[in-house]
This record gives sequence, structure tokens and C-alpha cells, in this order.
Amino acid sequence: MHPHAARHPGNIDQNCLRVLAWETTRACPLACPHCRAAAVDFRDPDELTTEEAVAMLKSAAEMGPALVILSGGEPLLREDLEEIAAKAVEMGHRPVVSCNDGRLLTDARLESLAKAGIKHFSFSMHSSSEADHDAFVRIPGTYQEALRAFSRIKAHGMSFQINTTVLPTNSSRLEEIKDWVVALGAAAWHLFFIVPTGRAADGGSEVELPPHEIERVLQYVAENSDTWQIPVKVTCAPQYAQIRAEMGREPGSRGRSCMAGNGFVFVSWCGEVKPCGYFDMVVGNIRKTSLKEIYQGSVELKNMRTPEKLEGVCGLCRFNRICGGCRARAHAVHGSYMATDPNCKFSAGQRDKT
Repeated sequence: MHPHAARHPGNIDQNCLRVLAWETTRACPLACPHCRAAAVDFRDPDELTTEEAVAMLKSAAEMGPALVILSGGEPLLREDLEEIAAKAVEMGHRPVVSCNDGRLLTDARLESLAKAGIKHFSFSMHSSSEADHDAFVRIPGTYQEALRAFSRIKAHGMSFQINTTVLPTNSSRLEEIKDWVVALGAAAWHLFFIVPTGRAADGGSEVELPPHEIERVLQYVAENSDTWQIPVKVTCAPQYAQIRAEMGREPGSRGRSCMAGNGFVFVSWCGEVKPCGYFDMVVGNIRKTSLKEIYQGSVELKNMRTPEKLEGVCGLCRFNRICGGCRARAHAVHGSYMATDPNCKFSAGQRDKT
């Protein structure tokens, strides 16, 4: 067994919820072609109510407390966001806001969010170039509005991170983007890799990165990020943990790299529970069953927490306890959430088969 496989067995307490991502609304002013939520430009009347959201948080607290990611769509469109955040804090959770429209993050809104207990934000920024970023999100001025929002966040003594989706247009410019993110004063930089769901399922060459290019990017980040001036996290490319382990470095994750359903769960705008936001697979609805009952009792989630049940190369791979493959991508491409992750080059698994 590889030494890091023993050190990071992936056996977290299966009754414990570490991260809850809640899609507060599908409404969003932007129109990004890779949008997981396939966001719309209106608030749906069937969104979870304030009371339903609080009940969800209470159920989560019975398994937590957790990091609660208030996402969307655009969560700042919800006028009850502060009330919900304050309730989350009362229960011991740590709420953060994952937003994208800097115009909505005014000084007044920042002040009210701070009073509610929000200390950290994330913004999706996909290029250090204003023209490239605005062209991608389809709304002129978004880049500059975000920069102004970053300045206001820092002025209020709060922090923010940058989420960058690795795309054909930026995969060769990550060093430049990293330096830009550092110069902005961001607290962290998260790199996301496309799962073909939502709008990304039809995104084509604008969003699709071939596996060999994904491998090149992951190798580059693994080899260099330990010396960067900013913490970096890789999301939706769990083979990053395998790459680091093969280099003799800590995989960089606690438990399995793919946390979907394994310490992490996603709740949609209408209460549907999914292993993560990139899954087109519903395992329950909090309007019918408590989040705790769904998270701890779902057969699908239990299967995903068991590396021995993984199929294909992921099932054979000696790194499946620290990697596990992207279950959402396996489901989207193969129709099976336990199948091989198609984005991995399968090097470790292929060796194990010989």
C-alpha cells in the first residue's frame, strides 16, 4: 500500500456532515455557459422558504456543525439571507456566501451580512483579463464590479476567495491568473474542473478540456502550489490527490478527495438533496424527509462512501481511498455514479490490473 493511502484512508465519520452547500435560488443576473445550475433570470416562487431553510440547518446541526455555503444562482437576491445566516451561526455553523454579482454587494449589504455573522465570500472569476471574463459571463462590466466589491469586502474587514473554472481559454495562463489573484488580496484560490451537467453539458469547445490537458494542469499545480503565496484547492478533479501522492507529497485533502455524499451534501433551491451540486441525481427532498435522515440513510450516499464498491478502474485503483474519482462526472458520462471517472488517465489503476 502507498504510504499516503494509509495516512488518508477516507474513512471519516459517515454520520458527520462537514459541508452543506445550499442553492438558495436559481436566479442569477449572469449567463455563464458552464453554469451548473442552468440559472434563470427570475426568482421561483417554489424556492425554500425561510422557515424551511432554518429547519434544514437545524437538521444539519444534528450532524455538524458544518461549513454552510450559501450559493445560487445569486444568493444576494434573497432578502432573507441575513436572517438565515444569523440562524446558522446560532446553531454553530459557519456560513459563507458564494456570489458573483459585485453590484449587489454594496456597503450597506456588507454591513448587514457582517452583523448576521458572514465573514467570507467567494467569487467566480475565470480570467485576469476584463474582456475575456466579461465575454464569458455574457454581462459587460461584471469584471470591474467584482473588483470594486473586493475592495469593499476588504474595507469591511472581511475576506474573499476566487473560484476559477479551468477552461480551454485559460488553462495555459494559470500562472498569470494566480499572480493576479494574489495581487487582489484574495484569501484563497480554488480551481474547478468542468462536470458536464447544467449548461456545461452542451458547452462544447468553450468549456471542455481534454483529459491530457487536465492532467497537465494538475501536474503543474501539484509541482508548484506548495510554494505559492496563496492556499490553492482543486475541486472536481480528485485525481489531484493521486498525483500528489505519487510525488510523495500530502494529497491535500482530509478523507477522500471527492467529498460528494461523503462529508458533503447539496440541497437545491426546491429542497432536492444531491451528493453534490454537479449531480443530476436526487436522493431525497427535505420537504418530505429531514436532511439528517436523507444524509445518513440514503443507499446511494452509503455506496459512494464505500471505496470497495467503486466500479471499473476506480474500483481497482490503489488510490481509491484518497481519490475515489469524480462520482458526478462518472454519472454524467457513463450513467452510473459508481463507474470510472472518465477524466483520469487511469495510470494507477492500469498498473494494478497488470
